[in-house]
Amino acid sequence: MYFDDRLNGLVFILLGGVVVFLAQQLPTLTFIDYGPGFFPTLIGCVMMIAGSVIALKPLLQRGASITWAALPRAQSWPQALSAIGVVVGAIAFYIATLNILGFLIAMPVSLFVLLIFFDRRIVRDLLIAIIGSFLLHSFFYQLMSVQLPWGLLTPFAGVLTW
Repeated sequence: MYFDDRLNGLVFILLGGVVVFLAQQLPTLTFIDYGPGFFPTLIGCVMMIAGSVIALKPLLQRGASITWAALPRAQSWPQALSAIGVVVGAIAFYIATLNILGFLIAMPVSLFVLLIFFDRRIVRDLLIAIIGSFLLHSFFYQLMSVQLPWGLLTPFAGVLTW
């Protein structure tokens, strides 16, 4: 399904604004200059800038027709809705099972389902899901000190950290 870039840009601007607003609601810490809302505020501002660029680009193109939403010729409404369902389902699965299964199990499964649905290259998608999940875990757990849930892998938490 295709949505007009002006609509996509406006949605991105609104989401960025919500991120900035919610980030400002986070409590500040007294012992550091920036609080937990600094990084989300930065991301929200980047989202709003990117959304503005996306929304303004079609306005600068002369003679472009306005089509707010359209399906590619090779795609039908059931295919478009199934794609939306898979994305929502993968996110719901991740949220529902994160604390039970842990990040290192829930993330690769969710990522693999998304990749296999849209790409359909089993071996490559499996490798991307596993390696990508370990890289994300390393970045957030090791470098950013975010406490990601271990779930079923709690007995191996000391072995899987470096």
